[in-house]
Amino acid sequence: MSYKAGFIALLGRPNVGKSTLLNRLVGRKVSITSSRPQTTRHRLLGIRTDEQSQMIFVDTPGVHQAKKRYINRVLNKTARSALEGVDIILLMIGSAGWTEEDKLALELASQHKTPVMLLINKVDRLKDKSRLLPLLEVSAGMHRFDEIIPLSALQGENVDALSERLLHYLPESPQLFPAEQTTDRSDRFYISEVIREKLFRSLHHELPYALAVEVKQLAFEDGLVKADAIVWVEKQSQKGIIIGREGSNLKAVGSAARKDLEKYFSTKVFLQLWVKVRENWSDNAQMLRTVGYIEEE
Repeated sequence: MSYKAGFIALLGRPNVGKSTLLNRLVGRKVSITSSRPQTTRHRLLGIRTDEQSQMIFVDTPGVHQAKKRYINRVLNKTARSALEGVDIILLMIGSAGWTEEDKLALELASQHKTPVMLLINKVDRLKDKSRLLPLLEVSAGMHRFDEIIPLSALQGENVDALSERLLHYLPESPQLFPAEQTTDRSDRFYISEVIREKLFRSLHHELPYALAVEVKQLAFEDGLVKADAIVWVEKQSQKGIIIGREGSNLKAVGSAARKDLEKYFSTKVFLQLWVKVRENWSDNAQMLRTVGYIEEE
């Protein structure tokens, strides 16, 4: 059989499980995850290479209803632009059924002639699997999907079956990336994302969404990775929440991030974090460029 390679977009509302599925398909962590919506804010690639194919997955920010903040419009634009030129679109919804944001994502997918596969995620949450049948019937009537596949990204259920079906739709092509490469993002980007993930996970409902992480300095010296990063927030009160009493929250975030980064780099990591305030940064185009949310005009 001829070798195949191509781009596969993961599309869906916030917190539907796109990044969890991406990490499982690639076989290592390339995209951060948390239980909070809008964890993913960038388009990034996860690359899986084997003897038969190279699958290049495009992880996107969750598609959501338009909001007033400039950052929300930027995230929706990033999701839309990520669909251009892909070979397959994977539209993800949850096993609880269709939402308005799911329908918005379907509307985006329908604008392309690309094959669209519907993934019904989180089937592990269904105690009664018979409840899946009505959702399958409703979904089949909403669009002429090329495939409808129920799965659990978290548990890995039916993910191998998905991989087999993807191979059927990929075009014949040589490898587009080196076999050992698993993402298109830099070390600096990965560090900032891991820090942001730990902030999301440690502060839960207290965490203000108006935060970003900027890696100011990165150096590799004598088997040691040294990184200095700023956590940007919009209000002084948010700064206090992130730092915590006597710096306890920020220390915990730094410690958790450092452990993940040491696994990633396979060496010791020295990480310093600061928290700074810049009012309304999420409505400021220049600041959004600084922290990487706007990559080009």
